Amino acid sequence: MEIIRDLEALARHPYPVTAIGNFDGVHLGHRAILKAAIDRARAAGGTAFALTFDPLPAKLLVPERAPQLILTPEDKLELLRLSGIDGVIVLNFTLELSMLSPRDFIRDYLLGKIGAREVVVGHSVSFGHNRAGNAAVMVELGREFGFDTTVVGPVKVGGIEVSSTKVREMIRGADLRNSAKLLGRYHFIHGPVIHGRERGRAIGFPTANIESETECIPPDGVYATRVVLDDGAYGSITNIGMRPTFSEKARTIEAHIFNFDLDIYGQRVKIDLIERIRPERKFDSAEALKNQIALDLSKAREILAAA
Repeated sequence: MEIIRDLEALARHPYPVTAIGNFDGVHLGHRAILKAAIDRARAAGGTAFALTFDPLPAKLLVPERAPQLILTPEDKLELLRLSGIDGVIVLNFTLELSMLSPRDFIRDYLLGKIGAREVVVGHSVSFGHNRAGNAAVMVELGREFGFDTTVVGPVKVGGIEVSSTKVREMIRGADLRNSAKLLGRYHFIHGPVIHGRERGRAIGFPTANIESETECIPPDGVYATRVVLDDGAYGSITNIGMRPTFSEKARTIEAHIFNFDLDIYGQRVKIDLIERIRPERKFDSAEALKNQIALDLSKAREILAAA
């Protein structure tokens, strides 16, 4: 998959089909848009591109209200690659770009720089200054400028419309089973393993402390998880929170990997979040915590066996 960050260096393609979106999460709705672009490109012997933005427009324009990203930029690119798209165009979102009208954005970027012959958007797309452009505007301007527009309607799972906003809402509510249905995969945290206080090792449950690069993290609690390393996925149980039994002051993410005793400090690992077992709570002693962890481990194994 080609990644283009400089449109001046973009080689001309005979029939570019461009899917437009933020694609945070690369959920089932996004995948429908990407598939439509791929199908249209294949039918015309063309090239399917995903056009996305970095940073997320809200991060620049309204940072105080900007959502937590479901994916890191690197993870988004990897999931876009797995979709089968031929290339990803990553536009640097700037204040100057945000001031372009929908017409100017289409004229200067979609046509002038990319040479799009077809455009694919979701039904709720917005673009241009003050979000003045929508799917109907894209169709109308497509007729004017001479390109075809495909509008992909809402994708629903169990009667719920799939959207990044809904996925974030579910993750924040620790509803990981349903967020997985909308994502088409389990939500995951990515980050390096760092040195911690080794509290878990002291009570017989050594943990890998993860410094999360992922912004969207579920609420504090104990989770059945899978830790994904280069050589495969390992069953695990993960605590997210403040470790109140030990009166810690910083939020941590600690995964105890089943039947595992290798040194993975410094490695960047992925933690698939399967289901929350219980909220985090304070115990009267380390021994009481140890007894509860034993129960949590048993529950985690049951959940993972059924996942």
